[in-house]
Order: sequence, then structure tokens, then C-alpha cells
Amino acid sequence: MRITRRTHIINYLIKQNGYKSYLEIGVRTPSLNFDKINCEHKDGIDPNPLSLCKYTMTSDEFFKKISKNKMYDIIFIDGLHLCYQVLKDVNNSLEHLSIGGTIVLHDCNPISAIAQVENPLKAIKKWNGTVWKAFAILRMIRKDLTMYVVDKNQGCGVIARGSQKLFKKINKEKLTYAFLNKNRKSLLNLCSTKQFKNKNKG
Repeated sequence: MRITRRTHIINYLIKQNGYKSYLEIGVRTPSLNFDKINCEHKDGIDPNPLSLCKYTMTSDEFFKKISKNKMYDIIFIDGLHLCYQVLKDVNNSLEHLSIGGTIVLHDCNPISAIAQVENPLKAIKKWNGTVWKAFAILRMIRKDLTMYVVDKNQGCGVIARGSQKLFKKINKEKLTYAFLNKNRKSLLNLCSTKQFKNKNKG
């Protein structure tokens, strides 16, 4: 399988791990990703979907609503691209992630300084937001996770339970685009698609 987009990464993980249940946070336009995911059971969340979506609500509302016993094998997060919300979505997703499950997080490797501003109206063409900052914070504080970013499609973060060597902790105020540029490879734990496949041989 040739891997160039988020959809390919998700489907590769599903196939390699035999995943049966999938949750997508931030469906928006199902034809762009959700409809292309090859999984037995799929749920989608979006407060303002452009087409039919099972849960028309925010991710916060969804996680308050569902049973604490509801689990998913793989969860794709592509909702509100702001650091605080991404952290909430990741933490909530971990509470509903099956043993051996995986979280995929889009927009972790912003293509430019203007693409990672907080206000989407100020971005040009593509808005990655501050997703990368949430990923970086987790790289600094969560020893119990395995984390890396596949260097494709504006950066697809892969998060699973496990262990990792933490990146040296710094104050959130110092998480600037200049800091990201200087430490991009080590901070995001960037990997190629070939390395991604090697990590997930099954």
C-alpha cells in the first residue's frame, strides 16, 4: 500500500492490527476521509457536518454522553485545531481506546508559520492550527505513551499506550514556530512512511 495521506495511514493500521471499530472526531466532509476508511464499525462526530454524521455534536459532548465502557480500536482526531482542545480530545480518546489501540492525529507538522496561527481566518490556504503544540506537550509529559509523526499530509501523529523517552520540558510560551523549526525532527519524533511501515509490520 502506497502511503501519502491520512486515509492510507489509518487503513494501514486497521489492516495490520485487525481493528474492527473506528471513531473519527471532526468528520466535516465524509467523502474526504470517513467514507474511505475500511473498518467494520465506524462512528463519526462533528458539530457542523456538511453531510450525514452519526453524532452531530462537539467531541466534548460526545465523550460526556457515551458509556465509559465504549471502546474503539482506532480513533482519528481532526477536530478543532487548537492546542487546548486537542489535549482534551487525546485524553478523552485514551479513556475509550481498546487495549492495543491507536490514535491518529492530523495536522501535527504545520507547513508554515502562517498555517499554525490560532485564528483560521489569518491562515493562507491551509490551517494546521496549534495541533503540534499539543503533540509536543504530550511528548514532554507522557512517559506512558508511544508517539511519532509520519511525515506526510501535514503530519499524522500516531499515539499508543507504551513508553517513550521524554523531550526536555519547556514552558508553553516558548513553543514558538521558530522552536518547532529548530527541533522539528526530535520534538515530533518524525518518521518516513518506510519507517512507519517498519513500526507496524504486524
